[in-house]
Amino acid sequence: MAPPFRRLLGAEIVTAPDVDTDQLGTFSGEIARPAPVVETCALKAELAFQTMDVDCAIASEGSYGPIDRLPFRPSGVEIMAFVDRRRGLKIIETMATHRTNWRLFTFASGAPEVRAAAVSMGFPEYGVFVIANKDRSRPIKELASLDEVVAAVDREATRSEDGKAILIADMRAHRNPTRMKVLRALSWKLAKRLQCLCPKCGVPGFGHTGSRRGLPCEGCSAPTHWIDFEIDGCTVCGHAAARPRKDGRQIASRLSCKSCRSASPG
Repeated sequence: MAPPFRRLLGAEIVTAPDVDTDQLGTFSGEIARPAPVVETCALKAELAFQTMDVDCAIASEGSYGPIDRLPFRPSGVEIMAFVDRRRGLKIIETMATHRTNWRLFTFASGAPEVRAAAVSMGFPEYGVFVIANKDRSRPIKELASLDEVVAAVDREATRSEDGKAILIADMRAHRNPTRMKVLRALSWKLAKRLQCLCPKCGVPGFGHTGSRRGLPCEGCSAPTHWIDFEIDGCTVCGHAAARPRKDGRQIASRLSCKSCRSASPG
């Protein structure tokens, strides 16, 4: 996060001391998030105010796993929250990605594939967790060698009622170089947004807040489900302005129009 905030905003990022972010959920699953991912990210940022006398705080939260429609292609979404308690400002930026090593395997004790599975997730450069399938309250973390991974899988599989252990990618940023790259890209996106001041009240962070659907059909001009224009807004004073689609498109395909599809023969 530090380079874009320093270069674009002249701001220094300082790590808040004595903050336990695990209380707001863990990737290993033993602690659930107290709220949906966006709200949890904002709560995490606000933890900084408990240990530091600052006006602004920033935090990230990620969610990774298989896509519902493409279960064999893992993906993720990163959330970054910027909170300015003096201005009453809260900015959320997101970034979806397919760049991830997220994988989940289930093994019985003594399974010969464990080593290859760990290597396929990038271990040891990338971290992994081992978890008993029927007791996910005690995940094994900070594994340093393939021998330790194999021993942990055998031990947790034996401990589990169904004789299975889970081997899953460690998505904590400090154990996941690919996730760190995504967070770096998202940091630039957030810093660029904070450069934009609201034209009405001058508060930083004027940017995308929503979209309006209804792009007209190329055949009958009826509104379709395609996005017609984007909406930029200020989260403090509520000022908003519409802007055209980035691709400049002004009409939608007939195939996206219910009226034209229903009128087509056959």
